[in-house]
Amino acid sequence: MLLAILIIVPLVTFVFYINALRKTLAAIDPDMRAQAPGLAWLLLIPIFNVIWFFFLLRAIRDGFDRMAAAGRLIKNVDTGYGMGLAMGCCWAAMFIPRLTLYTFIPMMVFSILHWNKLGQARAAIKAD
Repeated sequence: MLLAILIIVPLVTFVFYINALRKTLAAIDPDMRAQAPGLAWLLLIPIFNVIWFFFLLRAIRDGFDRMAAAGRLIKNVDTGYGMGLAMGCCWAAMFIPRLTLYTFIPMMVFSILHWNKLGQARAAIKAD
């Protein structure tokens, strides 16, 4: 039971979060994308995923910026880039001994906020 709580539940939640990142990349017009949506699944690779997350954040932000510059969006869309950066920094800080417990809760809060912003960004594309 404890194994399910400590490993399986966070892993399943992380898979849903990766899928939200993938759907957000897929919502960007193909000619405006900086990365293919399927590359979001590279976040399943341990250690590498912490670094790759920052590249995905930038690709999402740049894709939305390109769409706004091309006039395909009525207004600029907040993709939660700042919250994603904060989450990624907390995630990276978890590898520093003695900081793991202090960064876990803020990382979870920022990930929930970022996940919400991703959903709003996809909805803004559909609304336009």
